[in-house]
Amino acid sequence: MTKARASQPTLSPAPDEAPPQDEASWRRGLELVFFSHMEMAAAGDAVLADLGLGRPHHRVLYLSARHPGITVNDILGILRITNQALGRTLKELMAQDLIVQRLDPHDRRRRGHYVTPKGARLDARVAEAQFRMIAAAYDRVPRSDIEGFWRTLEAMMRDEDRRWVSAAPTQSS
Repeated sequence: MTKARASQPTLSPAPDEAPPQDEASWRRGLELVFFSHMEMAAAGDAVLADLGLGRPHHRVLYLSARHPGITVNDILGILRITNQALGRTLKELMAQDLIVQRLDPHDRRRRGHYVTPKGARLDARVAEAQFRMIAAAYDRVPRSDIEGFWRTLEAMMRDEDRRWVSAAPTQSS
């Protein structure tokens, strides 16, 4: 279990309408996040299964692809897992030539993690499956609802994790 945040996030102001403050609304939100996460994960699982990989592998591959040179400490902090669990996962990813580990030329105590070309192709295949799901959902709602969805998810994140998330696209994107 993770500890609660010490401070509230600093996000865009809330809309004029007050958010629901009742257990039924919170439960609906929890269920929607839970089941949509299960579908997103399942889309990735289907691609990874052929290689004998699972969600822990996808998480490390995902972070290494989007943040080349990410360190063990950063991965541990984001995923909130033990060094032992990460070590096993990294070893398997490296054995399949999906990730390489390189020493930082400025600080040889630090090791950065990078996807290989094979790892980048696998990451793209997983992302493509998940992007199809997101695109189909985005097609069903107005842009303002999508932006509200982004704000809601961002408000649920830990402050220290926001630096790992891409900026919201502009209207012309």
